[in-house]
Amino acid sequence: MFIKTHKICFAATWDILYPYFHSYETGRVPCVKILAPDWNTIRVLGVCAGMGPVLVSPWGICIDRDGDVLVADWAEQGHRVVLFPGRGVGRPVIAEGLSSPRGLTVLPEGHLAVADSMHHCVKIFRYKNVQE
Repeated sequence: MFIKTHKICFAATWDILYPYFHSYETGRVPCVKILAPDWNTIRVLGVCAGMGPVLVSPWGICIDRDGDVLVADWAEQGHRVVLFPGRGVGRPVIAEGLSSPRGLTVLPEGHLAVADSMHHCVKIFRYKNVQE
């Protein structure tokens, strides 16, 4: 069940198309769901502190070329962008300089573009180390 589904993003990984939803679980917990091609939920991001930051108010979603999910989140401790890798624990990758981030996209050279709605601009970030 999806309640207040706001955003959707598709990524082609492993030759399969996976939709990503920003949604609220039945108990009204903000999350990002990863769905299989048959629409069954295969992963829920942002609800378990043991798997990375708990999402407070996710807005923008995108997937990079490595299949990592990036989420713009309006967290209580500050607006941020959180990266959830395909395997492993999620982490904030941008935690300063944003006010109401909404849209995200990864540019061809690998930088992250973030629509910062309260600053009325698009900001460009390097979000991964060169060795990643």
